[in-house]
Amino acid sequence: MLRRATLVVHDIDASVAFYEAIGFERWYVGKGGTVSGEGLPIDGVKPGDPSQLIIMKGKHPYIGMIGLLQYGAKRPLPEVGRMTPGDAIMMIETTGLAAISGKLAQEGYRIHKPLETTHIESVDSEWDASFLMVFDPDGNMVELTERHN
Repeated sequence: MLRRATLVVHDIDASVAFYEAIGFERWYVGKGGTVSGEGLPIDGVKPGDPSQLIIMKGKHPYIGMIGLLQYGAKRPLPEVGRMTPGDAIMMIETTGLAAISGKLAQEGYRIHKPLETTHIESVDSEWDASFLMVFDPDGNMVELTERHN
């Protein structure tokens, strides 16, 4: 069971806004701290720099959370739109995907693959599902899906 994945982000406010737009809510908001001498090995970050962790939860009260860690000072957001080997794709199941899609487009997030619905056939069942692929503010690919029974 994967309880939480934590993303190191450029701008925690921009990241929180994105994950709230796709249906997550704040579960834990850490009071801002500072980087210790034995912190994470991140270029340009030194002891005493600011640090903050916010954990976002989806519909389940305990699993599938996303931690957002701004480690060091706020940095300009990267230009998003390309992936390289080693990057991950987070698949998040949700409801109300059509409304979320409209909100993401309206707020200017980089949608890689617009909303579409397709028929899925697994080993032992089949169903229809809608999919959308979008980059979060840090350039992480997020695949949103809604299963239609």
